[in-house]
Amino acid sequence: MTISLLSAHTLLASYAVTGLLTVVLLIVTRRSWRALLIAAAVGAGVGVLLTWWLGDVIDVLGVAPTSVDRVWVAVACALLAVAVVGLVRGRALTKGIAAVLVPAAVLSAGLAVNRDAGLFPTVTEALGQSHIRALRLPDDRHPSGQQADVAHWQAPADMPRTGRYGSVTIPGSVSRFPARPAVVYLPPAALVEHAPMLPVVVMLSGQGPGAAPANIVEAGRMASRLDALAAEHHGLAPIVVMPDQLGEATRNPMCVDGPLGDSATYLTRDVPDWVREHLHVAAGPSNWAISGFSQGGTCALQLGATDPDLFGSWIDVSGQLGPTLQDRSDTVARGFGGDERAYEDAQPLRILQQDAPYSASAAFIAAGADDHRYGPNVQRVAAAAEAAGVQVTAHLVPDGGHDWHTAGHALQEGVAWFMRRTGLAEPR
Repeated sequence: MTISLLSAHTLLASYAVTGLLTVVLLIVTRRSWRALLIAAAVGAGVGVLLTWWLGDVIDVLGVAPTSVDRVWVAVACALLAVAVVGLVRGRALTKGIAAVLVPAAVLSAGLAVNRDAGLFPTVTEALGQSHIRALRLPDDRHPSGQQADVAHWQAPADMPRTGRYGSVTIPGSVSRFPARPAVVYLPPAALVEHAPMLPVVVMLSGQGPGAAPANIVEAGRMASRLDALAAEHHGLAPIVVMPDQLGEATRNPMCVDGPLGDSATYLTRDVPDWVREHLHVAAGPSNWAISGFSQGGTCALQLGATDPDLFGSWIDVSGQLGPTLQDRSDTVARGFGGDERAYEDAQPLRILQQDAPYSASAAFIAAGADDHRYGPNVQRVAAAAEAAGVQVTAHLVPDGGHDWHTAGHALQEGVAWFMRRTGLAEPR
């Protein structure tokens, strides 16, 4: 269950088995090579058309297929077509080899696509489960009352070298939103006696198959990234709270209050109330940031625009321009109960323009340089935010796409930016 699905060893082993099966099948069906070549060509063509139709035309995942996706789907379909020839024309041995090639080809392609996106690090996550244990909150319930400051903070000798993370339950007491368990990261400075009051980053995952708060630490490797930031700053880093804004992996309430659930109230009332009650956190919007990747980035833009008195900073990584389902009509119908006015009023770029100036807000807006679908949004959002008075930092991740490799890097850069803004790190 804990075997790495991103390891080169795992991928090479799968490729070796698939390649060996293919070679053996070609040898035992040598009298049908012409049929095999035709099948492989047809299969590859079907794979190309499949990725184009599902990824570019229908847009089933909301993300355009990468070159790796296209190549491996074509390869998998070619191998499947070859296997079909073996199953139809071959004898018992040939049929057996062809039957084993089918799952081997699918597995190899799936591993390649998964590694490209960095989505499921282990078998556990691929099965929709998580090995994240419940978080043990610090026993010390008496904060020092002093906000952490690099100029005065001295790490005690017994401070842990790394932070701690785990799952917690944040109930929808006000919103009644059916959230799944959240994940919370506590930096080393939060684990000592009389811990300082630390800033907070609320961080949201994307939406789609397998989407969950755990993606942030498992696929995005945020715990180790945050530990690295804390190690550079004497154990200081923000407390990062990763709540569930979806309810289900493939559900999208769009971080608004509507027919799909009161996700906005959950994030702006229930989550902050729980955080203030259970953790040693600094007060005031200058010490709170909302952040996220993909759909979570869209939410960060929305809540940064609508709730500047709660979130003085927002980190939008690869987000859209506003709450979106399949298209505008679908969004209005399902997400806003057919209310066009409510839909228009929920558009963050419009809100930024109407509620300007945002004299105390700041935004970190990022995307992958190779993300041709969401990357262009960086400049549009940055321009709208700057026009509204927001202090904007824009960042494009070199060679980055719309995946967790890019998201992990950009979110880490965003947290480092927020640390400088809150005084946990010295300005550059």
